[in-house]
Amino acid sequence: MSDDVSLPANELVERWPADPQVLSGIRHAVSQFARAAGADERTIDDIALAVSEAATNSVIHAFNDHRPRGSITITGTVEDADLWLEVADDGTGLRPRSDSPGLGLGLAIIARVAAELRITEAPQRGTRVRMRFALAFAP
Repeated sequence: MSDDVSLPANELVERWPADPQVLSGIRHAVSQFARAAGADERTIDDIALAVSEAATNSVIHAFNDHRPRGSITITGTVEDADLWLEVADDGTGLRPRSDSPGLGLGLAIIARVAAELRITEAPQRGTRVRMRFALAFAP
């Protein structure tokens, strides 16, 4: 499970082990956060899909080289009418892999559903995928 951190309702910070078993928990946590922030159901679905793709990439790609699995940190904030989510891992960073499983469509899916996508290498090691979603508030 995650190491929950008590924060205001417009912030989310949870750290998870980089293990496939936690992906459904991550989806659930970001969906709850998005719902509490006022996101509509379609946006919640897009957020769950995008964060799931980013977290799956971390699980599959960030801890190759037979290293012990590290962690994935999910951070969320609400700024004005935007919900920002970041999926950060402490893995090996962005590196091409010839033995990579999957079709390589995860980042394209994220780019399609998010209003903005930024991918950077973390200062120490690892990768950060930062996504922005517009909140559509009901009148």
